[in-house]
Amino acid sequence: MADLKAFNPYKVEGLKRIGNKNDGGYIIHYPSLQQVECLVNYGVGYNVEFEKSFNKLTNSEIYAFDPTMKKPEFFIEKIKQGKYFETFKQVIKLLIWLTQENSLKKYKINFIEEGLSDKNSDFYKTLNYHFEKYNLKNKKTLLKIDIEGGEYDILTKDNFYDSLDNVVQLLLEFHYLKDNIEKISKIIEKLKPTHSLIHIHGNNNGGTFPLNGKNIPEVIEVTFLHNSYLPNKTLSTLNYPAKGLDYPCNRHREDLVLDFFR
Repeated sequence: MADLKAFNPYKVEGLKRIGNKNDGGYIIHYPSLQQVECLVNYGVGYNVEFEKSFNKLTNSEIYAFDPTMKKPEFFIEKIKQGKYFETFKQVIKLLIWLTQENSLKKYKINFIEEGLSDKNSDFYKTLNYHFEKYNLKNKKTLLKIDIEGGEYDILTKDNFYDSLDNVVQLLLEFHYLKDNIEKISKIIEKLKPTHSLIHIHGNNNGGTFPLNGKNIPEVIEVTFLHNSYLPNKTLSTLNYPAKGLDYPCNRHREDLVLDFFR
């Protein structure tokens, strides 16, 4: 049985939203951001507003990983699956992206056509592999992962946690909660020795499902902070979505009220 109370964030001062006001914006801990030396982001999806905001605030280097945006193999696979309209939309996004890609250099964005996995392959590498290859192991890092359900293969393996010593903040998007909520509560528990949950928001594009008399989002966005920046742990009593911080990912729908962990 999933421990729903594990999803209650801890109280912390200095939260700030960066990136888009709607989808593509995330909540970070601004005081510790001053110590961060780089952003490592898995899952770009043709949207770099978060990366741009990060660079404007820190002037730090960014490593943006995504193998699915330009490689023909991923387009061919979608066509084989009969996803013709989805493929057409992605082609349009790619054409727009190609006109803008060179301008990203002024934001110190290094775009890398590889993804994140629990083992190394042609298109996917481990977190430790990337940290070593790009000399990031000793850099204070903001790590962001939004990989459409692929997070569970990675976060349930021990080798991922070996690379978190210098991760100041960890931003995750969890998908398909109905099938994975017990895994997520265990992941939060596994992170506790190094990182604590400080913010949670429901993505209203995904809808909700009932559990134990509560409505739970199918997709959540969460922020973890390294425990060294959170010496006193007190559970937050904020109402979520948090006023002034959270906005609906889909601005045409009501945002999701989160009280399932109370």
